[in-house]
Amino acid sequence: MEKAMVQTPAWLRYANQGATRNLPLSPQLQTAFGGFLPQMGVSMEVFSGGQPAKGSGGSRVGSVRHDHGNAADVFFYKDGRRLDWANPNDLPIFQDIVRQGKQAGITGFGAGQGYMQPGSMHVGFGTPGVWGAGGSGKNAPSWLTEAYGGAGSQVAAQSSSQQNGTPAKPTESSLTVGEPQSAGIMSAFAATPTRQPPSFIGGVDQIKNGNYLDGAGQMFGSMAAGGGQQQIPQTPAMQLAPVQGPSSQQATALANYVQSLLGKKVSNG
Repeated sequence: MEKAMVQTPAWLRYANQGATRNLPLSPQLQTAFGGFLPQMGVSMEVFSGGQPAKGSGGSRVGSVRHDHGNAADVFFYKDGRRLDWANPNDLPIFQDIVRQGKQAGITGFGAGQGYMQPGSMHVGFGTPGVWGAGGSGKNAPSWLTEAYGGAGSQVAAQSSSQQNGTPAKPTESSLTVGEPQSAGIMSAFAATPTRQPPSFIGGVDQIKNGNYLDGAGQMFGSMAAGGGQQQIPQTPAMQLAPVQGPSSQQATALANYVQSLLGKKVSNG
């Protein structure tokens, strides 16, 4: 059965009849460009198109990206004028072609000073990437890198759960009571990732072990935070007004009182 010919649309022209890569675009690549170039009012001229697959014995050269018409080297035209990425007025059009092309599934773009002809561009399928002179990604012009991967770099910085569409877990809010200190009574008032909420019983245990000031701070902190019995709501975040901590004299008095109670309990036990 004779293979059906793919009709060439008005926005596509071939100028590769005398080139080594003289085959047309694959139907998939033509369909991808046909989805957005006509709406942009842009036409495309192919000066190096498809080629036989590597190892087939046909006339071919260079990268396998061009095999089976899955890539092409092209010029773009608008209003009858060839576009040039060196022209600042044309540059936004090239960037739009790259953005829309990527959305359509086109994965490889090459352009820039020292790469092929001025104003030309490699477009097609294959390993995703952009490149410039020497076929090197590091030589890709900034406008091409921005158009192809500017948004992608921002998404890559997000968590994998956000990339997969799963809402990220809310950041845990902390209860702020007064100014956190590294040691002493008031350190018990500040919730930190490594410290449990202040506990009255925990304060008693601290005093029992001889840590009178920290123990008193734990007890005062538990009373300030509602006795440690209530859950602090995550949303909306709650901020409490600064609480004045006990003085050293008050803490010592309280610690001595609790210690005396513990002593009596032991002696009566």
